[in-house]
Amino acid sequence: MSWLNQLCWAGLLPVITQANVASLHLQADHNIAKELVRTGEILSLDTTLSKLQHFCYGQLVDAHIYQRDDKWRYDLLIRIDQDTLLRLDLNASTGEHDGQPLPEECHPYETAPR
Repeated sequence: MSWLNQLCWAGLLPVITQANVASLHLQADHNIAKELVRTGEILSLDTTLSKLQHFCYGQLVDAHIYQRDDKWRYDLLIRIDQDTLLRLDLNASTGEHDGQPLPEECHPYETAPR
């Protein structure tokens, strides 16, 4: 292998490694969530997103599950409109936003105009 190829591969190694670590993290999140849904400890992400539409309509961009104070939480990144991204922290057991008030950008899904 030429020195140029070695340099290119050496430069790509951290990127490839980071991608693999990110992939493992996503797989771990998925496996944890799947088991917690199966045992009834949390709501599925689909159910949670359906509930979310009642108080904050938008498109899911990213989701993670984590545990805080022995409670499972969904950390969601929601696109409200073309220019607005919101991060919401929801109780994974209830699908509700408990704690702080909702951001003012949150609006429920409405099927009929006002």
